[in-house]
Amino acid sequence: MSSSRRLRLEIKFAGRALVFVLFCSVLPAAPAAARQTPFADFIMANGALTVFQKGDYVEPYSAIKALLVAHSLGVDVRSQAVTFSKWIVQFQQANGPFPRICRSGGNLWLACGPSDADDSLAVLWCALGSDILPTHRELDASCDKALDNLETLWDPQRQTFRAVFGQPGAYFADNVEVMAILRRLRANRAMSRRHARVLAKLPSQETMLAALQRNYGYNPDQTLEPTAASMPPTPYAFYPYAVAPIYPLIYDVRTGRARQHDWQSWRKKYGAQWLAGDVDYYPWGLIAWAAYKSGDKKSALAWLHNATRWKAQGRWNIMEEGVRLGLDNKLKPHATKRAAE
Repeated sequence: MSSSRRLRLEIKFAGRALVFVLFCSVLPAAPAAARQTPFADFIMANGALTVFQKGDYVEPYSAIKALLVAHSLGVDVRSQAVTFSKWIVQFQQANGPFPRICRSGGNLWLACGPSDADDSLAVLWCALGSDILPTHRELDASCDKALDNLETLWDPQRQTFRAVFGQPGAYFADNVEVMAILRRLRANRAMSRRHARVLAKLPSQETMLAALQRNYGYNPDQTLEPTAASMPPTPYAFYPYAVAPIYPLIYDVRTGRARQHDWQSWRKKYGAQWLAGDVDYYPWGLIAWAAYKSGDKKSALAWLHNATRWKAQGRWNIMEEGVRLGLDNKLKPHATKRAAE
């Protein structure tokens, strides 16, 4: 996700509407599993998953990534994935990409501009079918169209995926995401068989990894951060620069001791400011996911503890919610058990 680019830039300037959920104290308390419907504050009756709580627009990349993160951390989001996929597939363009979708009065939703990160979105859409809805074969043709569009984003001279067709911008984080998910799709026998035609046209992991080293200066055994986070370069900001080393951790490009080493290096450099909520308006839950995957449950729990305050302050979006749901599922039962001992 990584942890989406245009969303990261635009949500800083969006309205900060707070959503307050009131519970009637006279009713008997329901079991915890029954009380919490995943993404309850974000899902609409038609299945749309909005960027902000009960918001007015859908960024497909952010919605799908939030579902995938929550699912990877053990949250059952199949119901939400089914209703969302049925709703959004009707907006897919004939040549493969999905647009951003906005509410246009009442319950009418219309395409309202290009979506964020067409390159990453293509593989995330297929991963939704592979990881969460593997029996929903009606999504196969849509996945093929998305991967056909991904092929048009490959820049053969620079050996990298551009984020949007016809535009030069290419991003380290996006290319890590595409490389890693293509690897997963190819390793999945059912997906590799069903999408053999389109997967065969896309670059191999070896080609992409070599291009990450050549284009972005990605040499993790020598330096924590790639020398370039984007092509052409963009002004320094926490994203894409400081966040760049996180993507190889969350997508298993780095595993085992190498991932633990990279995470500890990142935490020493940025961890205190990140957990204090000082690096950005939004708290970057994707980094907490990286901490968890790297074995640093203490940092993941610290982020989860602070999430309650950040959410109440309106510093929240659907990707933060996906991480919160997942870490709550993985870490809260253990923390509660330890406290009781």
